[in-house]
Amino acid sequence: MKSAIVLAGGRSSRFGEMDKSLLRIGNKTMLECMIGNLSEIVDEIIIVVSEVEQGEGVISTIGRVSIAYDSIVGFGPIAGILAGLKSAKSEYVVTLACDMPFVNPDVVELLFSLAEGYDAAVPKWADGNFEPLHAVYRRESMVIECERAIQRGERAIMAPLRALNVRYVPIERDIQRIDAELRTFVNVNTPDDLEGLSI
Repeated sequence: MKSAIVLAGGRSSRFGEMDKSLLRIGNKTMLECMIGNLSEIVDEIIIVVSEVEQGEGVISTIGRVSIAYDSIVGFGPIAGILAGLKSAKSEYVVTLACDMPFVNPDVVELLFSLAEGYDAAVPKWADGNFEPLHAVYRRESMVIECERAIQRGERAIMAPLRALNVRYVPIERDIQRIDAELRTFVNVNTPDDLEGLSI
């Protein structure tokens, strides 16, 4: 069994306090684009939201989906990942930000396969940057380390990874072979990013 967590977070100030996950690219929301791509390869998809109202908005727009609530205020993605992992059923879980509408199922499959025997498979750019919100984690290990990071007051998304046995996956060497334009990592952070995108 394979699980996916999509971190829908809260409202985006850059998009006028709208729920970014429900913004449309063509006739689909970003969340629908992601669910469509992920449903080919995972058995469950959990959408992590920060408020009941947001969860209701997701359900009314998308239909029946699994929702997890991030109830820990002030810890950003770590708290969202923790909430999603606690709801997931499988040993390994792909974790994604909601603003990556072009997530490539073949890349996700690669990350699942490379994570076996490790606590995580995290894409790494040649410049040394990482993609921790487009990565596969072993549920049990990551839950423990997210909880420890929160107890220490650490908000950095890479904080839980310091104690994990992580397999870093070179993006330009391994992932670009599958996704030549690396669209799987395209982030929609501003209204300008949204303009001109098509599925």
